[in-house]
Amino acid sequence: MKTGLIAMGVGAGVLAIVGVVLILLPASSASFGWFAYQPGRDFGFVGGLSPVPPARIWGIALLVVAVGLGAFAAGWALGSARTRRLERSGRA
Repeated sequence: MKTGLIAMGVGAGVLAIVGVVLILLPASSASFGWFAYQPGRDFGFVGGLSPVPPARIWGIALLVVAVGLGAFAAGWALGSARTRRLERSGRA
């Protein structure tokens, strides 16, 4: 049981580190040109480029998963410690 807690803590730490690295990576530059003229009136904007790079989105997602996993491991550890303490005192 203690090995599982350690594994979850290490896993949460690794996910958090990878998430922070992905967030801090510099964004890639645009691979297309910008034009200095106004398009025609009937031109509609067609999206396709997110203002947030995909690596940053993945980094944030990994951080969210790491925080959730770390919170679960901490709650499990605190709950099992409380149960052991209550069992020793004879109240459980």
